[in-house]
Amino acid sequence: MRYSARRRCSGKLHLSALFVLTFASLAYAQNADGSTQNVQLSIGLPLHIRVTRTAHLRRGTAVEGLLTEPVYVSDRLVLPKGSLVSGVVSDLAAADRKIRTQALLNGDITPLHDPIVNFNRVRNQQIDITLESTASIRAAQFVRFTKTPRKSSLFQQVKTVTRDRVQSIHEQIFAPGKKDRGLKLFYSQLPYHPQRIWAGTEFIANLTDAVVVTLPAQPPAKIAEISSGLRDLDVTARLASTLSSDVAKKGDPITAIVIQPIFNQQHELILPEGTQLEGTVSQSKPSRSFGRNGQLRFAFQSVHRLGEDAKKTHGTLTGAEGNTSQNITVDDEGGVKSNPDKNRFVAPLLLGVLAIAGHDRDSDGSGLGRQTVASNGFGLVARVVALTANSRNVATGFGAYAFAKSIYFRFLTRGHPVSFPKDTLVEVQLSTR
Repeated sequence: MRYSARRRCSGKLHLSALFVLTFASLAYAQNADGSTQNVQLSIGLPLHIRVTRTAHLRRGTAVEGLLTEPVYVSDRLVLPKGSLVSGVVSDLAAADRKIRTQALLNGDITPLHDPIVNFNRVRNQQIDITLESTASIRAAQFVRFTKTPRKSSLFQQVKTVTRDRVQSIHEQIFAPGKKDRGLKLFYSQLPYHPQRIWAGTEFIANLTDAVVVTLPAQPPAKIAEISSGLRDLDVTARLASTLSSDVAKKGDPITAIVIQPIFNQQHELILPEGTQLEGTVSQSKPSRSFGRNGQLRFAFQSVHRLGEDAKKTHGTLTGAEGNTSQNITVDDEGGVKSNPDKNRFVAPLLLGVLAIAGHDRDSDGSGLGRQTVASNGFGLVARVVALTANSRNVATGFGAYAFAKSIYFRFLTRGHPVSFPKDTLVEVQLSTR
């Protein structure tokens, strides 16, 4: 994916944040006569957006969505979660090489592309502003620390896969969005198909220039002493740069920027938006061949509020936004690991059984079994070929191909790295330890 945000946006944000509290205080003081007084706040943070309506993948197409994360400036909420966002597809970028290769091996010759969207308007009940941005798809899900489950037997794995499959079918039939799911399934069986920006797709929009938002003035929050407040704080932040287990080395510095202010029980401001968490990589294990996945561990050692000296602390990762294909987990010490597919062993086993079964004669002579086996290789194309040829050897050939492909991608190819692009959301627990 391509991210073309300009660094000067972040710089403008930090410079403006230094004067926000002072400026807001003066504005509020001038409001003593009862007249309406406003304050202008400058934002340059990337926006997290989820598309709400499926759109065609072509330049000029209108795209609509909602903010999935609120936007703050210092202690002030500027853009609440759920604000409406709209824009247009400004450009198309070639899909990732690995995704394109897998599509070709599945018989999909469509020239796959990812959209570059210019989200240019944000509105809610309080504001309606225009902006310029460059947004790319971020296929990620947020993963929090959970206890590692015990290893299950092969029978239990088959049972789990079957149960999940049944549940998935039930959701496809009864859950909202049946039209989109049906269209996705149909397209997945075609060798060449139209492309869509599906509802639910998530983007990160980097602002081309900082945006000024005018809001009613309010008194600034009282600043708390940071030395007495850094105890069992859960902080939401974004990584200031890309971090990957394939590149990072032990001792490499990392920085995360707080995106949501933290207050104490007296509603005193402990950590304003823009506070920096500074730390280092403590362990990095790259992905390797034969499906061996990467591992990454890092921690934060200091907190740096704007305009103040850094304070020592201990920050442990408790959650992170990870690429869905990496299947990451977070352990109790903040280590991040990319895991194999949940059906790593079961899927090849089932495909192998189907390939063998496809060579047997169908009891009803209809060829339905051969079509089913063949469809595991090339979708609708394989179904048509198997139906036309009506040959056990053809069906078995497609089934064996699907089995070999499953083995290759699960056991022989390079594993998944633990990769966090710039602006990835993380949750960090701070303590005095």
